[in-house]
Amino acid sequence: MEKKINISLLLESFHNLEKAYADLKKLISLGKEEFVKNKLIQDKVRVDFNLAFESCMRPCRHLSVVFDLKTSSKDCLLKLGEKVGYEDLETLQAFIDFYFKYRDLKETVQPEELYDFLEKNLHVFKDYARAVVEYVKQTTGNYLLIDFELLKEKAKFVKDSVNKINFVLSVGLEEFKKKPMYHDRVKYFYQVAYDSLFDICKHLAPKFGIKKFGDDCLLKMVEGGIISPQYYPVLLKMMNLKNKLISTWDIDLESLYEELMELKDHFEPLLKEISSSLKSLLDKIASHQKQLQQNSQGQERDQRE
Repeated sequence: MEKKINISLLLESFHNLEKAYADLKKLISLGKEEFVKNKLIQDKVRVDFNLAFESCMRPCRHLSVVFDLKTSSKDCLLKLGEKVGYEDLETLQAFIDFYFKYRDLKETVQPEELYDFLEKNLHVFKDYARAVVEYVKQTTGNYLLIDFELLKEKAKFVKDSVNKINFVLSVGLEEFKKKPMYHDRVKYFYQVAYDSLFDICKHLAPKFGIKKFGDDCLLKMVEGGIISPQYYPVLLKMMNLKNKLISTWDIDLESLYEELMELKDHFEPLLKEISSSLKSLLDKIASHQKQLQQNSQGQERDQRE
């Protein structure tokens, strides 16, 4: 069975790395004098240093399995670095050695030494992550790092939940109002459907260039032209109902029934809207990569001639 790269694992790990890296950079920017005398800063650095290193190790362990690399905790980063073409392996090895020395309770790393090392070598985290990501993009052709397995799973959750909503609502309003089992279940099914659609949005929004979003992710997709404008009021109602359900379960049952009857049939068309926009984006990326390849081949021919 072919071993597949878990794109979501990579994205999550390197997102955590990015946050830890930013924190470390900020702490180092306070200056050596402040760093050495302030124990609180040193404690924060220890936490962020460990988090950043583990955020590199997690995808390393995963990719070692995918690429059939025999690694240990002390050589995983180096062997994967060799695999992905990381240029400065000597600096990477020194970085790894220092980290394990720093983590070893039998060893003593003075604050001055820690500061000097991080100030000089903190960039290794960023360079390493970039090398791994670029290798994955080039070898898989997945230039946007889209987790298609995640999208399939979430789309299935949406469709299954909508089917269950349909089944519950098919009992009719009066029967629906009589039995708590019906309204309790339909609330749950709706939240699963909405959350799964939202998870798809959250994963794809950055690929479409949407950088800042929160609970309004799906609305941002309308604003960005990924979803048709006609769905804006529908999505607003969907979001409001979700917020209402998580803030209180004391909701008018007739109103709930009517809202679900109105909204349930929009989930699958919304999936199709997003899917269509994604296909267009992927076609555009593929065309761009093909053009780059043709240009590169043309340059090689010119050099030979």
